[in-house]
Amino acid sequence: MTGLYPQTTGLAKNGIALDPHTKTIADMVSEDYIRAHFGKWHLGDDLVAQHGFEEWISLEGVHSLRQLSDGDELPDYYRFLRENGVEPPTFPAGYEIWAPGAELAEELAPASFLGQEASRFIRGHAAAGSGRPFMLYVTFFEPHPPYTGPLNGMYSPDEIDVGPAFLKRPQSSSLLNQLRADYYMAGNLNPLGVAGGDIHDTTTEAGWRKLRAQYFANVTLMDRAVGRIMSALEESGLADETIVVFTSEHGEMAGDHGMLEKRSLYEEASRVPLLVRAPGLEGGGTIVEGSIGQIDLVPTLLELLGEPLQDGLEGVSRVPVLRDGASLRDNDVFLQWNGVDDRDLGARTSTE
Repeated sequence: MTGLYPQTTGLAKNGIALDPHTKTIADMVSEDYIRAHFGKWHLGDDLVAQHGFEEWISLEGVHSLRQLSDGDELPDYYRFLRENGVEPPTFPAGYEIWAPGAELAEELAPASFLGQEASRFIRGHAAAGSGRPFMLYVTFFEPHPPYTGPLNGMYSPDEIDVGPAFLKRPQSSSLLNQLRADYYMAGNLNPLGVAGGDIHDTTTEAGWRKLRAQYFANVTLMDRAVGRIMSALEESGLADETIVVFTSEHGEMAGDHGMLEKRSLYEEASRVPLLVRAPGLEGGGTIVEGSIGQIDLVPTLLELLGEPLQDGLEGVSRVPVLRDGASLRDNDVFLQWNGVDDRDLGARTSTE
């Protein structure tokens, strides 16, 4: 969102506010744009439009830097739940804690809510006919843990795909990765999910397969919401003049190498989807070989939009790759996990 690396923005973990002077792409584009952000924020106060965004739909308030109360100042999603007869979670419970016990219908899940709101925004924008372009970020929780959701049971645990690394402890990897595998394969889970009742038996293959199948179901839940947004673009006549970027902040080990969650530079956690559709690009369905980092998204989008590139951006525009077939085969991508607030990898010991 900034075209900067974490060591530049200072955002080494969740719960740190993005500095008010650090620009996002919403600050960088012309004010002609209607700039909207719907969904997970994690960069400070979740509830308030900021950093160049005018329209704002909030999912939760747990990452707010202010003391919140269960009064008028509810996240938009919480108000939506209440309007549909579901009492929202009590502050400051985050998604991982409250979602396991909520037993929400698909239409009330966070992804479905965002799909609905984004579609409404797109249709409303088209109907208004203002002539202003728009920039819309939609940031989903799903398929982030917990490993449960309204589509549980969609996929058979016995029939889901698993690869050669499934439940294979990484014998030749770092000690950290070996300890992480030992931790999870001994029956340990995400403590936030456990606090909300997201319990799985990770001491057996059957337990891992069930968890993995439910994770895949949450991927499908999010995919359906994305499909709803794409349909709104098509039906509003905006698809051919709108750039669409689909990506993710991280993957999920889901039992590969004996691990859960992210916090690893194995491909399962760090090689995420990146799909781009833009007007004027030829060769739909082209797979670009090589590697690319999300650091390049902001300058690439700015060039596609015809907007000037800001000084100080640490990414570079990859428009030549999209338009001219330039190669990414020799492109280096830098990733970092700093270990802050990582899982306790074993039993606590006492010095007493």
